[in-house]
Amino acid sequence: MSRWGKASTILLVLCLAGCSDGSGNSTDDAGGDQTGGDSTSAPVASDSTDEPSIEPTEAERPQTPQSKPAIKNAKLPVGGQVEFDDKGRSCFAPGWNGGELPSGVQIKVLRYELTNPSVVRFGSGSCPDGPACVEGSEFGSGASSCYLVLEKAGPGSTVLNLFGDVTCETEALCSKVDSEYLQAGGLTITVDGGVVPEESPTPEESPSPEESPSPEESPAPSPTGSDG
Repeated sequence: MSRWGKASTILLVLCLAGCSDGSGNSTDDAGGDQTGGDSTSAPVASDSTDEPSIEPTEAERPQTPQSKPAIKNAKLPVGGQVEFDDKGRSCFAPGWNGGELPSGVQIKVLRYELTNPSVVRFGSGSCPDGPACVEGSEFGSGASSCYLVLEKAGPGSTVLNLFGDVTCETEALCSKVDSEYLQAGGLTITVDGGVVPEESPTPEESPSPEESPSPEESPAPSPTGSDG
């Protein structure tokens, strides 16, 4: 073979080696490997999301309590029987005299009044039967009892009145209570007998005339002797 022919053969071998991928596999015209199977790369997250946006949170402001409808300074219906002991004293529990109240009604007494204190007056001290009636005591059907100390002051009649605030859930309920449950008024108390006087010390007994000592007897005049 001539020298030119050997050179052509070497060039042909080098050209075939440069077109090979080194592994014995030729590449396609597009220059990319054709491989099959599943992809192991993580999916790319999309910019859009269905979750709602988070709104800034702030502490809720406390709501101002709403005042309920009420009947102010109402004259309350009073029932019961006042019984005085032998010292003219009574522990009296004022009773509700207006019928069974509907639910949603609350009554608190503001003051207690006797129209004629010359017949009955409020006494001092406490009652052993229960707590004293004071401003703010609950009243009405179902309320716990409280007690007033009453004392006789003289014969005649007087009226025990109670005044308080009636609170309701609705205006309509207050209207119903006012027209149907507050009509009886106060309690009349009558004192027939006299008042038991306070015990006073007994004066010392003066001796009776029969027991009075007799005056000392004067000596009898001695007979006058005659000189005779």
